[in-house]
Amino acid sequence: MDPKKRRVGASERDEFLRAAWRATIAGTTEAERFVFVDECSTNVSLRPLYACSPRGERAHCWAPRNWGKNLTLLASMTLSGMGPSLAVEGATTRAVFEA
Repeated sequence: MDPKKRRVGASERDEFLRAAWRATIAGTTEAERFVFVDECSTNVSLRPLYACSPRGERAHCWAPRNWGKNLTLLASMTLSGMGPSLAVEGATTRAVFEA
């Protein structure tokens, strides 16, 4: 590896501890027990902020003035496939996550 190129990653990551954790988990836990949860958010306005037009012509468009609230999606996945999912308006809080 080129010494000028650095590997991008978390600075607190310790490869030895990660390998030890993997060895411990792989030996004691069945893969069927894992549930992965992911969170993502979006805004439903979904309008471009800029317009395009041929050179020399005026670009006509409009953009929403009030963006509204964000929507957050929480979804789970297991070896069986997608599990329960939840869409909430606004940000995810501890109360929403635990519900």
